[in-house]
Amino acid sequence: MAALLFFPLLVLVPRGVAALVTVAGLCGGGLVLSASGPRPRTVLAAVGALLGCLLVWGTASAIWSVDWRRSLVVAVRLAGIFAVGLILTDAANCIKSARRLTFFFLGGLTLGVAMAAADLVTRGGLGAPFTERVYQPAALNRASVSFSILLLPMTAALLHSGLTLSPFLLAAATVATIFALAGTTAKIALTASLPIGLLIYLSRTRVAHAAALVAVIVITTAPLTFARFGRSPLFTETADAVKSSAGHRLMIWSFAGDRIAEDPIAGWGLDASRSIPGGKDLVRPGETWMPLHPHNTPLQVWLELGAPGAVLFALLVALAWHSLAVAPWWRLYAAATGASLTIALFACVTTYGIWQEWWLGTLWFSLFGILSMARIAPIAAVHAETDGKGF
Repeated sequence: MAALLFFPLLVLVPRGVAALVTVAGLCGGGLVLSASGPRPRTVLAAVGALLGCLLVWGTASAIWSVDWRRSLVVAVRLAGIFAVGLILTDAANCIKSARRLTFFFLGGLTLGVAMAAADLVTRGGLGAPFTERVYQPAALNRASVSFSILLLPMTAALLHSGLTLSPFLLAAATVATIFALAGTTAKIALTASLPIGLLIYLSRTRVAHAAALVAVIVITTAPLTFARFGRSPLFTETADAVKSSAGHRLMIWSFAGDRIAEDPIAGWGLDASRSIPGGKDLVRPGETWMPLHPHNTPLQVWLELGAPGAVLFALLVALAWHSLAVAPWWRLYAAATGASLTIALFACVTTYGIWQEWWLGTLWFSLFGILSMARIAPIAAVHAETDGKGF
């Protein structure tokens, strides 16, 4: 039921995803406790260790945080969502009918796409009973990003399950909806992910490990790269010409870079971005230097948790790419998952605050879906494609 409700909830009440994923995590906990037989948990243990270190460092940052109460509250919330996410990741290996679960995801995506289209056509008529805000096309941005994250893995899983026409019809309808909606991030990310997926299809191990290295470099050097874009009038003017909010975002990155330089080791405290001195000052009419968070995960982690937090986050992303390189999946599904990971990381770098519960819930549940749908692959097919040479 969580798989069925996931996408419709993202259309109507995105913040409700955190509650939905929590319920799913409780169900997943039951699966884990009742499962018999050993399961490989090496990667899961590594992820848990990195998340644990990140949580401990984030909690400790309350000591010097500019908003220590907020830091402690967010640390408690993160402990819960991290635990739920790890349970769901483990529970994916306990799913006995991956094909059935995939069809529930399919039903949810079909319903979610139809609802998003209806809300767009009626100018918010479908979602009006669930919000008091004035209708804005950007309200569906979170749904469009989530559609794009799971679209390619789901299409690959359906093709592998024996369907032929319906996966392509689903993909076409979803892509058309994504490009009809206002969200720019989903459109760019989906387009950019396709060549990455192709490269992974041709040479998974090399490309995935190269992506891991690139990710580490991008994250650890973020204050020297992203933060510089907003200091160039050429970049800002070009961004404004593309989208009104893009230039503002570059200025936010520049401000974050300046504050990172003031305390690059310890940072300003977990989720303290909203309380950074000078953040509420106007940079342009109606636009502040720091509206809640930097809209860039590497910069946010650097700003709030300093170098230790950035290193831990870089290791988490590198581990995700390494896991893709060694996963026992058929080539098309691995390529689709690589494209999905690219989309998720692109969204992290350009849009949401990384500690937002709905966003973390979306990422964890998407991971659960990808790991579950991967179980459709018969072992014989995997060995046939890899020629028994490992993964």
